[in-house]
Amino acid sequence: MKVPMGNLFWNYGAKGAEVSAAVAAVGTFLAGILGGWDFMMIALLWAMGLDVLLGLLCAVKVRNVDSQVMLWGGINKVLVLLFVAFGVVMDRALSFDNPYIRTAIICFYLGREGLSIIENSAKLGMPWPGFITALLEQLKERGEKGK
Repeated sequence: MKVPMGNLFWNYGAKGAEVSAAVAAVGTFLAGILGGWDFMMIALLWAMGLDVLLGLLCAVKVRNVDSQVMLWGGINKVLVLLFVAFGVVMDRALSFDNPYIRTAIICFYLGREGLSIIENSAKLGMPWPGFITALLEQLKERGEKGK
C-alpha cells in the first residue's frame, strides 16, 4: 500500500488540525500586536532566548539557580514584548507611516539583550570581539535617541 508523503509526516488527525489551527491563530494574533513578523522582531526574540539560555547556564555553573530570579527574568521578557506592542499602538495613534517608535524600542532592547549575552558569555569563558560590544552599545543608544 502506497502512503502519500504528506500523510507520512503530517497526519495528526482531527485533533492535530485543531491544535494547528489554534497555534496559527495565536501566532497571527501575536504577530499582529507586535507589528508583524519582520527581521527586527526575529532578532529580538533570538536575543531574548539566547540571553535566557546563557543566564541559566551561568546560574548552573556557579550553582546558584534561583526560581525568583528566573521568574522576574521571564516577567521582564514579557514586558519587553508588551513595550514593543505599545510602540505599535503609539505609531498607529500618531499616524506614522513607518514603525518609528516600535523600531526604537526594539533597537534599545536588542542592544540591551546583546550586551547581556556578551556579559553572560564572558562569565562562561566565551569572549566576544570588542567591536561587537561597541556595535551593541551603539544600537542601544540608537534606541534611546529614537533613531
